[in-house]
Amino acid sequence: MAPQPRLLWAVAIGAALIALSIASPVLVLLAVLYHAGLVLILARDLALLPGRKGYRVRRLMPEPFSLGEREEVRIVIENAAAAGLHARIADHAPDDLKPQPREVEGMFDHNGRVELAYNTSSPRRGAYRFGAVDLQVWRRDGWWRRQLRLQLQREVAVFPNVVAIKRIQLTLRRGLRAMSGLRRAKPPGASTAFAGLRDYVRGDDIRRVSWTATARRDHPVVVELEAERGQQVMIAIDCGRLMTAPAGDLDKLDHAVNAALMLAWVAQAFGDRVGLMTFDDRVTNFIKPERGPTQLRRITEALYAIRPDYVEPDFGHALTHLALRVGRRSMIVILTDLQDPEASKELVAHALRLAARHLVLVVAMSDPAVLSARHAPITTSSRAYEWAAAEEFMASRRESFELLRRGGVLGLDVVAGNLSPALVERYLELKERALL
Repeated sequence: MAPQPRLLWAVAIGAALIALSIASPVLVLLAVLYHAGLVLILARDLALLPGRKGYRVRRLMPEPFSLGEREEVRIVIENAAAAGLHARIADHAPDDLKPQPREVEGMFDHNGRVELAYNTSSPRRGAYRFGAVDLQVWRRDGWWRRQLRLQLQREVAVFPNVVAIKRIQLTLRRGLRAMSGLRRAKPPGASTAFAGLRDYVRGDDIRRVSWTATARRDHPVVVELEAERGQQVMIAIDCGRLMTAPAGDLDKLDHAVNAALMLAWVAQAFGDRVGLMTFDDRVTNFIKPERGPTQLRRITEALYAIRPDYVEPDFGHALTHLALRVGRRSMIVILTDLQDPEASKELVAHALRLAARHLVLVVAMSDPAVLSARHAPITTSSRAYEWAAAEEFMASRRESFELLRRGGVLGLDVVAGNLSPALVERYLELKERALL
């Protein structure tokens, strides 16, 4: 129990009466009557506050949480005996999820139900644990606050950004992006896929007769084939030292994880096979290109488990491994960080070699802090040095991208916070132009 401010004032008044009764014996009786009445009022007020039993608490929240998204958590508490009471809650949410505000106030309705909400932001992937919910209840004109701890432990996971996937899913369903690059036919020699069955007509190739369907229907049936419209997209994520650098609210690797998941979903939605490779100084995971919801689930789980390592990435080993495992011409998307030509020479050399057979897209993220230093006004000598350093760094990146472009490798340099939509837009553009 905790006293309300009015109780503290009442106690102070009682203390004053006791002090005055020393000077005037007449006030002794008044002090005794005052304190007896106060005790009765406090006992009645305490009895009107429901005890620990009878409370039911639920936590409504996303499943799973999405990396980098601002999401809402709602606490629902029910107790018919608490109808009309004021309430304040403090959820024991993990500090890493940045819950705001930490305390939320409301009032139980006439049915004894209160629903309060706060926001979270998830800057890191991984598993987190919610603890108990602390509750304070009191009457508007009451003297006490009852404090309770309602047990509601729960394990949650922060996955790559699935909320962004739902948003782009709605966009694609509304047809806001026409996919003129998806063709039903391919050049001679392209692989074919089953498109259905139809009755045999004179001139059909006898090798296309489905004898099983013919026996079932009691007349000749042939297999209808069409050229596969889907291509292959292979996403390679650098998990080395440079990807641990912060870029806005997330580090570069987490930006890459969100972008990879969104690209995988969009590519699957448009009929492409999608695969994933992660690497640092060695290849840490390889998922061969496939279609279907099982493949997306496999990629999502792999992205959830990615962790960076403070080592230099071995682009030679990783891209050679990829070239050996992926024989069919594919779109290779390399999510990494690009520096000056000397530091990036290994990446450039192996990307150029890979581009002889595949469509290669090297994606690098710009740090918002560097861009801010480049574009902010120069007002002091220290700002001039900051500007010069930022300009030199950006110029060296442009030189590396130019070397890639000359060798037939595509490049995408984008602010980290805009990586996911920019990468999807570039993929859609390449599809429309039928470059793959």
